[in-house]
Amino acid sequence: MDLTAPIVAVTVHPDRARVTRRGRVEVAAGSTGLVVTGLPLSLLEESVRVAGRSAAAVRVVGVDVAWRDLVDAPDDRVRAAEAALRDALAEVQVLEGADAGDVAREQMLQRLALRSGDRLAAALADGSAGIGRVSEVGTAVSAQLVEVAVGRRANAERRREGQRAIDAARAELDRLRNSGRQRRDVVVAVEADDAVELELDLTYVVHGAGWSSAYDARLAGETLGLTWFGMVTQSTGEDWPECELTLSTARPAVTTGVPELDPWWVDVRPPMMPMAAMPAAASFDMAAGGPERAVARKAVPAVEAVAVESTVSASWRLARPTAVPGDGTPHRTTIAAFDLPARLDHVTAPALGAEAHLRAVVTNSGRTLLAGPVSTFLDDAFVGTTALEQTAPGGEIELALGVDDRVTVERELVERTAHKARFGSTRGAVERWRITVTNGRTTPARVTVRDRVPVSRNAEVKIVDVLLAPEPAERDELGRVEWTATVDAGATWTADVRFGVEHAKDTPVSGWS
Repeated sequence: MDLTAPIVAVTVHPDRARVTRRGRVEVAAGSTGLVVTGLPLSLLEESVRVAGRSAAAVRVVGVDVAWRDLVDAPDDRVRAAEAALRDALAEVQVLEGADAGDVAREQMLQRLALRSGDRLAAALADGSAGIGRVSEVGTAVSAQLVEVAVGRRANAERRREGQRAIDAARAELDRLRNSGRQRRDVVVAVEADDAVELELDLTYVVHGAGWSSAYDARLAGETLGLTWFGMVTQSTGEDWPECELTLSTARPAVTTGVPELDPWWVDVRPPMMPMAAMPAAASFDMAAGGPERAVARKAVPAVEAVAVESTVSASWRLARPTAVPGDGTPHRTTIAAFDLPARLDHVTAPALGAEAHLRAVVTNSGRTLLAGPVSTFLDDAFVGTTALEQTAPGGEIELALGVDDRVTVERELVERTAHKARFGSTRGAVERWRITVTNGRTTPARVTVRDRVPVSRNAEVKIVDVLLAPEPAERDELGRVEWTATVDAGATWTADVRFGVEHAKDTPVSGWS
């Protein structure tokens, strides 16, 4: 007995999905076989589970998964793609036939023009035809040739469009036919004490589905609105209609077990066995087998990698039923939307570019945010895309919001002097750079300025006379320095960076000129 069981719920994991189908059927007393047909090939047999509900006692005594070869196309999508391909091919064939007719007409008109030209020239010479007649015939033939040319151009454009339709239909058909003309059926054997209505849930896991996170971040004033999307993709071989959709971070496995480590052997590498010289005829046998001592080397087992879980499994049930077609393209669903207070500042590295980048730093609260791309907006203006790393509650999120032209930055060389030689054995120079930040905003701007001084990687090159004014808030061993300043509206902030490079006169230096 066939059981109609449409999809009622789907839980999407990062690399697979768990599908639930539900159907109702009247079963008679005794044994009954219920068949759910048309299931996808990606179904994992060992994942199939059945649960039932009824007013009287009903027992599930067996569940089998069977293959079924289809005489016709496996579903309506394949049949629709085949029909679209046939229609596109027929349209192109019609256009090619019309073009062949236009070509024949064009050739006929060209031959007519040649013959008419000869006859009209003769008639004009003997006075039997006037100039008006010649002009009339020429105009008529030319008009028809133009008409044919216009028609051929129009047909050529329609043929190109038809060819694009053919290519698209073939690509869609190839994608849908990847599963072949086969389907899986699940046969459920039940026993009932009395005739009763049975509600049956069939659950199975399929590959070819997954989801990932994406975000929209919109800054308005000092509030960052964050919208979290789930990007669901599936090409499991079946469409998911509007149903209860749940997104989960769990990564289920058909078989699981705790990791067991093999010993990690470390040994002295044995010397290579010398190969005795032998006739060329015997060398082939050596390549195939060789002496036993030469191949009896003990292999060192590889260390097995251990997967480390990075987050606690979580799931989100979407607020409304959602449909996801099996076309392999991402479909966006909303997981959550919330506002976070933002701390705004500007970051600039004038050695790399004279721009001040607006940055928003927010503290995540209440939920773990998964890694994913972020589309950033400043009010209603799209700024660009960045990436969000996985962030736990209480973690900081830093988002770049583009260049703020109202904060200008300049880095200029204000001094360069030759370094005094010591006994004529060394040479070098001292440079002083000035960084100027001007706040053209109507409110104070908090600015982080990043710069650097050179660092020597050779004892023959020395960095001397380093002076940083004002003293930076941070400085590391790689020569990177950082100031943090609050610049009032319309005000200017400056910093000086001075350093010298000294090296032996005959020593070539890279990274410095």
